[in-house]
Amino acid sequence: MIKQPPYEVYATDFFSVNRWILKCAGLWPPSTPNRVVRRLYQLYTIGVFLFVNLWFTGTEFVSLFYTYKSQYELIKNVNFFLTHFMGAVKVIFWYFYGHLLRDIMNALENPQLHYERYADFSPHRISHLHRAIGRRYSLLFLALAHATLISSYIPPLMAVAEYLNQPQGGLQQLPSRLPYFCWMPFSYDTPGKYLLAVAYQAGNCACRWTALGQVKRCSFSGPMFSYAYSVVGMDALFMNILNCIAENMVLIQGAFKTVRERSTLHYCVGALAPPCDAIREHPLVLRQMDLETKKIIKHLQITQRACKHLEGIYHIITLSQVTATLFILCTSLYLISTASPFSKQFFAELVYMMAMLFELFLYCWFGNEVTLKAGD
Repeated sequence: MIKQPPYEVYATDFFSVNRWILKCAGLWPPSTPNRVVRRLYQLYTIGVFLFVNLWFTGTEFVSLFYTYKSQYELIKNVNFFLTHFMGAVKVIFWYFYGHLLRDIMNALENPQLHYERYADFSPHRISHLHRAIGRRYSLLFLALAHATLISSYIPPLMAVAEYLNQPQGGLQQLPSRLPYFCWMPFSYDTPGKYLLAVAYQAGNCACRWTALGQVKRCSFSGPMFSYAYSVVGMDALFMNILNCIAENMVLIQGAFKTVRERSTLHYCVGALAPPCDAIREHPLVLRQMDLETKKIIKHLQITQRACKHLEGIYHIITLSQVTATLFILCTSLYLISTASPFSKQFFAELVYMMAMLFELFLYCWFGNEVTLKAGD
């Protein structure tokens, strides 16, 4: 029996960052047999869905009727409502189609479709490169989402601090509105109530788990942070699946180009093996080429099927998200043009617009990468 050459070490856990983000959003249950942890996570998921995606999104819609007289406030309210409404839609979308996305992820990560390294064809490096790209852009998008939230909360919190620190009879006024628009079940006309209202918009719990499913760390977030994790989680997952499809296209191309050489390598090992040039047409080599060719064709079929299924699942969400993002970009440009240069409002609007622009960039760039890799 001829010894087979070992495979190179491929990148593992391609979607680890995406799963972590979705866990924080309450969309990916921890893989643990611990019933207590699973039950607590179920309660967390139900709480986030009811409070954030149903109740809070509804109160944002109600607030539209309170802001229509002010052009600036109405535009801001519509922008935030569209962003958060799409986040709620993606959460519901995940409940119905999440299992199909998991199937696509598992199919693209199938270890039976790995190849040996030969010359310039280094499949393990290709897999590590694309995994690093997916992680980098997912975390960058998450950082931009947090920057958007922080830039929105800093000005009113600074105003509250100035109000509390001013001498008696000072002219500093308490902010008249909250960082985000929503119907509030109580008034916020005092510093304490105002800070409580801010906490109402940004106070919930999210936990991080270890590989064994044990609770490692808990952090507190709220409707806005839950929206951030659900939007970033779903969009980054879609982006990274496209990234994984592009990686598989590159692997398939390299495998086809080196099919003869890699088939010969199976028999050019060991001191007793004949010279490689002498066995290129050996029946065993030709048989190995047939097996490798069938494997590559199966790999191509799996990748094409993943593309087809992903397009069928995401086409409505993609159309809705791109339309909403383009509308938000246009209105954000208008709001930036009305703000004083380098003011707090100017930077807050700029960061928000950059986050939305980056979201659109992810859809376009990684979709185009699949097209380019398939056409090479």
